[in-house]
Amino acid sequence: MSIDNNQKNGHPPLAPEVADRLLDLLSSDDKFRTEFAKDPGAALQNSLGLAPQQTQAALAGASCLRVNSLASKEEVQAARDELRGNLTAAGTHTVVFMLEVGQVQASLGGGSGSTLA
Repeated sequence: MSIDNNQKNGHPPLAPEVADRLLDLLSSDDKFRTEFAKDPGAALQNSLGLAPQQTQAALAGASCLRVNSLASKEEVQAARDELRGNLTAAGTHTVVFMLEVGQVQASLGGGSGSTLA
């Protein structure tokens, strides 16, 4: 698995297979979610197979992969296609609350940011 390391701000786009696996785990696996919230670098290396250099690039600067309070499994699942599009697209990837609880839809331009019922 790889990431394309050609960005200067935020993290480089994730390879589609990495983004898919990340979103699969964030929307279903409690153990991964706990590890990701506590130590995203370890989660990316241990569960997604990223090399240390790739992990460092993915978490560089104000990366959207750093969270204070991880969005629910339901929020991630409901916005999966949009999240995948953002994670794999060229861009700065510095919407630091993209995976925060109650902020997923708002960060994607989809509404108020309230938690999905």
